[in-house]
Amino acid sequence: MTFKLYVFDLDETLWCTDQDEDDIYPIEGPFQLEGQHLARSQNSEIRLRTGARKLLNAIHKNGGISSLACRAEEGTCNQILETFGIRDRFFYPRYGLMEKGEAILEVLAEIKKTLNFEISPKEVLFLDDAPANTAEARRVGAKALLYGRDVRDLSELKKWC
Repeated sequence: MTFKLYVFDLDETLWCTDQDEDDIYPIEGPFQLEGQHLARSQNSEIRLRTGARKLLNAIHKNGGISSLACRAEEGTCNQILETFGIRDRFFYPRYGLMEKGEAILEVLAEIKKTLNFEISPKEVLFLDDAPANTAEARRVGAKALLYGRDVRDLSELKKWC
């Protein structure tokens, strides 16, 4: 089955950080790109997961829409996405503390309003590293996969593009 909307979490899903939850230093820029997969600032390193660009390009090429549902700070996320050169791949990304299911429903409503195109929750694939978030996405009817268990490498998702 292919999907029409692919919604991703960022931290520990599309990218990984060098920081633990207990670190006192916030992730902040400016960021510099080192190689293709590393964005580095004075106190942070963010690694884009291998295959992320290829996956986003495949989704776009096949007529799908990508978005984000992330609890991290919007400005910092946008800086990092810009550093990796993929910020423009995400339609109406959602940041902040809202539940992931609500974020998905907001993206679907914005697609309908902006693009005059209706996508049902059953046509949404959601990827996150937290079981509570995948459960929340399933609650609204999306197919939800847990990074690290259901998916171990982003290339595994290409079969659904």
